[in-house]
Amino acid sequence: MKKIHISMINLWCNKNLVDSQLFLWKLLGENGDKIEYYSDPYEKNVEIVILNTCSFISSGREEMFQTVEKLLSKKKKVCIIWCGVQYFEKLLKSSRTTQSIANGEVKDPGNTPMDSSANASEWQLKQELQRWEKMLKNEDISYLSRNDLTLANLQNLTKRSQTFDDFCRYSAPRLLTNYENRYEYLKIAEWCNNSCAFCIIPQIRWKLTSLPIKSVLVEAENLLKQWIEELIIVAQDTMRYGTDFSSKSQLLPLLHELDKLPYDFKYRILYLYPDILTLKQLEEFASLKKFIPYFDIPLQHISPKLLKSMGRFYDDKMIHILLKWIRKLFPNSFIRTNIIVWFPWETDEDMELLQSFLDEDYFDNIALFEYHDEPLAKSSVFENKVPDNIIQSRFKIIRWQVDKLLKAREKKRKWKNQIGFVEWIKEKKGQIFLSIRPEINCPEIDPVDEVKLENVIQCFDGEEIEIGSRIEYVC
Repeated sequence: MKKIHISMINLWCNKNLVDSQLFLWKLLGENGDKIEYYSDPYEKNVEIVILNTCSFISSGREEMFQTVEKLLSKKKKVCIIWCGVQYFEKLLKSSRTTQSIANGEVKDPGNTPMDSSANASEWQLKQELQRWEKMLKNEDISYLSRNDLTLANLQNLTKRSQTFDDFCRYSAPRLLTNYENRYEYLKIAEWCNNSCAFCIIPQIRWKLTSLPIKSVLVEAENLLKQWIEELIIVAQDTMRYGTDFSSKSQLLPLLHELDKLPYDFKYRILYLYPDILTLKQLEEFASLKKFIPYFDIPLQHISPKLLKSMGRFYDDKMIHILLKWIRKLFPNSFIRTNIIVWFPWETDEDMELLQSFLDEDYFDNIALFEYHDEPLAKSSVFENKVPDNIIQSRFKIIRWQVDKLLKAREKKRKWKNQIGFVEWIKEKKGQIFLSIRPEINCPEIDPVDEVKLENVIQCFDGEEIEIGSRIEYVC
């Protein structure tokens, strides 16, 4: 019997990656005798590529379009799954704005958006929808909605889904794609109740739905039994875990239960929004034995005015207190944040506040995001957008400042002993080089060190160094 040659691409999101792993396990587990799986989607024998998409920002949707075009040019069939499908087939087609476009109430401006923010947003929606519908005219493209794992079968890979309900994770095996590096993601909730002005995730993914603590613990044990040494806890907003079935966050009760599991492992938490994070809870974090003191706190800005218009529920005073308390309780902690620059109404004074804040040097890593209008987001129709000439000037200033701060931190690490995990090994001009992730740094997010083999002091996992080995080295 001729086997079908299949591969998969997961775009952007580590939360989607968990779903990709579930999908692959079911597909391969039930059709092992019918499928040949390839890790490289562009390998010449691959016939069908499953594409798990991101869609909450336009650059994610653009990457989806470009990836599909590239795959088609290589004569591959493409099955698009999850968020991109929901955006176009459920959210976009059912939006009032899109209905008015379809009815001809919004005139086609050609290749240039109209002047007002509302009309420019409608223009972008129309362009995206037209592009999606044009793409679907190709018979080599199919799609599946986020529904349940019963959709993960060979028959559905060439069909177009008719249902667009989301699903919440349940206990099921999954293919561990990060097994070699000894870490995996542990998703504890789906969706989000926040109403950030710049974000459309709640519209795509609906209301927060947390997995029961018992289910999360079963999933964690399944991973730890397979020799995973680090769990990376993810959700849209991890601090709000459990607020859909309890009057207060259940994140710390969950972590206390994780701490009791009889395995040699550590865990870190991503997307720890500060809105409901209290100083008392931080003290409780300090009591956890297996918790990595890694704080991924997406602040977005420091200006009280902009935070309010973004829909954030904290101010500059709260942020300063929180960060100082983290450094006091966790002297060796790693703090990462996201900053959005030139949000509507951002003034020179707001930028000065942000620069002064960053100069206080709280952060070990800073991700800068350039604001852009996202169709269907509240902020897309805000007026008082920052002019292009000011945007370019501000970006140069803030980028230079962030680079300077982070380089200064890296300089302090130079020639000091570090402990980390080997990510890859390769030979260059007769010398062996290792890429090493410092153990406090998060995989796939934070910088890695590249060192010569001679800089290794010891390997904690035996004499032979391999990918995933925990080693001591000189940076």
